[in-house]
Amino acid sequence: MHPAVADIAVTMPVPPQKQLKSLRAEIAAARILDCGMIHERVLRAADGITPLPSDMPIGVARAGLCPIPVRRQRLGCSHTGSRMRMIEAIDLLAVTGEDGAAALRDRIGEIDARIGRIDHARGDAELAHALACRDGDAAARDEAMAQIAETGLRFTQAQAELDVLRGDLIAAIDRRLAEVSGAG
Repeated sequence: MHPAVADIAVTMPVPPQKQLKSLRAEIAAARILDCGMIHERVLRAADGITPLPSDMPIGVARAGLCPIPVRRQRLGCSHTGSRMRMIEAIDLLAVTGEDGAAALRDRIGEIDARIGRIDHARGDAELAHALACRDGDAAARDEAMAQIAETGLRFTQAQAELDVLRGDLIAAIDRRLAEVSGAG
C-alpha cells in the first residue's frame, strides 16, 4: 500500500436506521417553547415610549435573537435550524419507504413557512406600535396592539401544530425502526 493511502480515513456510510435513531433522540429532546417572538420586541428608552435608535435599516433597536445554542434546542423558534433535523428524519423515512413521508414533508414545510410569515408580521406590528407610541397616534397604536395579539395567537397555534407533527414523526420513526429490527 502506498504510504499516503494509509493516512486516509475510510468512512462508511451510516445506516439509515442508525441515523433515524440519532435524529429521533434529537427531535424528542428539542423543546417547543412559545416565547412570544420576544426577539421582535422594540427596545424603549427609560420613558417606556420612545424607541431606542439603531443603525439597522428599520432605525430602532430590537431585543435580538436568542443565543444560537438556545435556538438549536427549540423547534418552534422563528430563527432556528432545529427543524432541519425533522426534515432530515422525514427524508430518511422517505428513502426507507415510509408511506407517510411525503405528507410529513408537506406539513413541516407549511408550518415552517407559516412561522416565518408570522415572525415578519410580528416584527412589522411591533415596529408600528413603537412608532405610534412615539408619535402619540392612539389609533395606530391600538391597531398595532391588535396585530401583535393576533400574531401571538397564530404563533401559539403553529407551535401546537408543530408539537403534533413532532409526535407523528417520532411515531413514524418508531414504526420504521421496529420494522427494520423485526426484519433483521
